Amino acid sequence: MIPAEGVIVAAARWVDLLGRSSEAQAAIFIRSNSEYADLTPTQYSTALQWLHSLSWTELSKNAGDRVGTLKNLTPQSMREKLLTSILESAEPPWLEDADVLVHGSDDLPQDIERWSELLRLPGSSALRVVRRIGGKIDLARRAEIGEAGEIALTVLLEAKWPGEIKRVAATDDGYGYDISALVNDVEWHLEVKSTTRRGRLSFFLSRHEFETGLSDKYWRLLVIGLDDGLRAICVAEVDNAALRKFAPGDRATSASWTSARFDLGRHHLSPGLLFLPWDAADSDAHRVLTSGVTNQNADFAWMPVGGGQTTELAIPSPE
Repeated sequence: MIPAEGVIVAAARWVDLLGRSSEAQAAIFIRSNSEYADLTPTQYSTALQWLHSLSWTELSKNAGDRVGTLKNLTPQSMREKLLTSILESAEPPWLEDADVLVHGSDDLPQDIERWSELLRLPGSSALRVVRRIGGKIDLARRAEIGEAGEIALTVLLEAKWPGEIKRVAATDDGYGYDISALVNDVEWHLEVKSTTRRGRLSFFLSRHEFETGLSDKYWRLLVIGLDDGLRAICVAEVDNAALRKFAPGDRATSASWTSARFDLGRHHLSPGLLFLPWDAADSDAHRVLTSGVTNQNADFAWMPVGGGQTTELAIPSPE
């Protein structure tokens, strides 16, 4: 729950005082100093309770067990941690796309601008907090989304070629691809990138994955579009020529890139998995992989128009 504005101001005052005094001393100072009389005793009490609930303050520990966390932080660092706690509690919808929406202090949304104002933090501090939290959220969410897409595609391909599909990334991420598919004596190596983003396609590719694709003619990079419930509803193949065109290059032997983010559009993709053999007897679910889409594909701006009939069925999601 997001604290009320007065509670946020009171919490900032508490941490400033607790950085150099005990709770009892800080409480006496708050009650006796007229500069603090603009807030009510209830707001100060609620703010202190909130601070006790935040593990990083260590205020919930017995006084003898505390290691003086607040005393080891600068006032600005403490206020940045307060802003971090507010953001983690609020989980504003823009935070997941902060890497796209927030490029500088001028791009900060109104909610975090207001919280920063209450905490008397400059825009540079707020931007630092957003990038820190956004990075952690992005890593965790990417792992969840990536696994969902890999499993969904594995399930669908396994239904067509039982016993021939292996999700190798589940046990070893060093192959340079996620799924191996043995089809008609050809072993395809499928690298899968999954996304819930509708307006743009952005994914990370490691150098090992990239170089595997350069040297392996049976390597394919696939993009899976997932809905908010992490159900896969469209699939497309990325043009390897686009990867080669946009991949970074090493300018000196003393430094080399290990991972790169690619931002691609529909003209860099083709719908479905047309490199695999399909036939007229295949189920509607399998035909999703020839057209690449369900009837929901219009929600994904990056998804190219499918070449076959669309269907009401979705690519299976993991149990």
